[in-house]
Amino acid sequence: MLVDVLLVAGGLAILLSGAWLVLRGAVAIALMYGLSRVVVGATVVAFGTSAPELVVSLTAAAGDSGGLAVGNVIGSNVANVALVLGLGAVLTPIAVHSRLLSWEIPALIVATLAVLLLGIDGGYARWEGFLLFGVGLVGFIVASIAIVPTPSVLAGETPGLPERTELPEDQPDRTANALALAGATLVLGLAGLTLGATLAVEGATGIAGRVGLSDLAIGVTIVAIGTSLPEIATTLVAAARREHEIAIANAVGSNIFNLLGVLGATALVAPLSIDRDLYQFEMLALAASSLVLIPLVRLHTRSLVDRLEGALLLGGYAAFLVVVLQRA
Repeated sequence: MLVDVLLVAGGLAILLSGAWLVLRGAVAIALMYGLSRVVVGATVVAFGTSAPELVVSLTAAAGDSGGLAVGNVIGSNVANVALVLGLGAVLTPIAVHSRLLSWEIPALIVATLAVLLLGIDGGYARWEGFLLFGVGLVGFIVASIAIVPTPSVLAGETPGLPERTELPEDQPDRTANALALAGATLVLGLAGLTLGATLAVEGATGIAGRVGLSDLAIGVTIVAIGTSLPEIATTLVAAARREHEIAIANAVGSNIFNLLGVLGATALVAPLSIDRDLYQFEMLALAASSLVLIPLVRLHTRSLVDRLEGALLLGGYAAFLVVVLQRA
C-alpha cells in the first residue's frame, strides 16, 4: 500500500512539471508559425495529453480487457469536462475562444453521436474502428489545420479578465535553434505527462484492486481519472497563466481524440464488445458531457466558464462517480 501511495505522489509531481513544459513549448511553437493557441491546444497539446488513454486502452484490448478500454474512454471524457474544466474554472474563470463554438465543440458532439450509434449493437468492429480513426480523426486534423478559419479573438467581450503572464514575445524569430528548443521542451513535457500518469495510474489501480472493483468500474473511475491527470495538470497551469485558449481547447480536443483516436485505434487492434447496460447510464453520461458544453459556453453573457459553473461541474462529476460505483 505504501508503494502505491508513493507512486501516486511521485506521478503527480512529474505531471505538474510536464504540464508546465508542454505549455511553454506549445505556445512558443504557435507563435513561431503564426498559429492560433486554440489550434495548438486542440490538436498537439490535446493529443499529447491523451497519450496515457491510448496506451492504457490498447494494452487493455490486447489483454482481452475490453471493459477497461471502453470504460477508460467514457470515464476520461466525462472527467475532462466535469473535473478538468470544473477545476480550471474554480481556479480562474476561463474565457471561450469563438472557434471552439463554431468548430471543435460541434466536432466533439458529432464524434460522440458516432460512438454512441456505432456501439449500440454491442461493440465496435475493426471497420468501425477504421471509420473512427482513419476517417474521423484524420479528417478532423486536416480540417482543423488547413480548412477551418481561426478568429483571432475570444468569443464575445471579456472585460475584467487578467492578462496572460510570462508569455514569449509575439511572433518570435523562427530560427532553427529556437524551434529545436521549443520542440524539445514540448516533447520532454509530453514524456513527463505520460510517465507521471503511468506511475499515478499504477499506484491508484493497485489501491483500487484491493477493494475488488470490476474492470469497467476501475476503468471509468480510477484509471480514467489517472489518465486524465495530464489534462488536469495542463489545464490548471494554462488557466493559472491566463492561457484561456489552451485551457479549454486541451479538454475539448482530448475528448475528440479519445473518441476517434483512442477508441478507433483500439477497435482496429482488437474488436471491442461492450455491455449494453452501459446505455442505461455511462453512455448517457458520455453524451451529456459533450452536450453540456453548448449551454455552458453559449448562454453565458461573457462567454466564460465561471467559478459557479465550475463548482456545478465538479458536483456533477462527484454524482457521476457515486452512481458508477453503486452500479459496480
